Amino acid sequence: MESTKGKAATRAKNKYNSQNYDSMHIIVPKGHKPQILAVAEATGDSLNGYITKAIEERIRREKQLEVKTYTIVGGVNGTGKSSFTGVLKTRMTDLGDIIDVDKLTAIAGVSPIEGGKIALRQIIKCLEKEISFTQETTLSGRRTEITASKAKDQGYYVRLFYIGLDTPEESLERIANRVARGGHKIGEDDVRRRFSGRWNALKKILPYCDEALFFDNDNGFVEVAEYYDGQLVLKGESRPKWIIELSEFLKVRHNKD
Repeated sequence: MESTKGKAATRAKNKYNSQNYDSMHIIVPKGHKPQILAVAEATGDSLNGYITKAIEERIRREKQLEVKTYTIVGGVNGTGKSSFTGVLKTRMTDLGDIIDVDKLTAIAGVSPIEGGKIALRQIIKCLEKEISFTQETTLSGRRTEITASKAKDQGYYVRLFYIGLDTPEESLERIANRVARGGHKIGEDDVRRRFSGRWNALKKILPYCDEALFFDNDNGFVEVAEYYDGQLVLKGESRPKWIIELSEFLKVRHNKD
């Protein structure tokens, strides 16, 4: 009787599996099977579960690569945008072409104005080809807003990583250290002007952003806030003065609007 019941249960299970699952036979190089089994066991998965999750993760990553992404690394001069981009390059695979106007200016040996024109041509080319790209910018002027608007119209995923410091003096000190190491100089008047207008410049970009994260660079890059659904949400325990100022600014502007 037990044998009959067992056979019936097996038939029912096989029927259910055939109706709900596809079967695949996987071949791996000789000697790899024990390693895969050990890793699956360590994660608490069955072999089938582990392989299925691995395949799903690979599909997810490749789908992400298919998305056109416009990444903005923003912040006043001297906040560490290029260093932050360097960190992103080690962690992300969808940055696309990286457009750094300061680096382009230095390589071409031209004025900042001409370097900006070179950067603009590269941005236009990326949009025309509909490929992902990353731009480092102070957000001053209207160019980044125009680019973000065009990118959104073309179906890009727009994200912002904003780097902040508390005072213009901190920016100027970092710029001076950079110049001492052979880097490019930025005029003090330009730095102070961009610093005083940074929140207005930032506010124009946020409506285009699908994602916006904010990092303090007083001592390494620490995430301090995220912006979504029109709200700035503070994160973690760090509360630098500048993020509190930005939070209050956005609340006031929101109420006025």
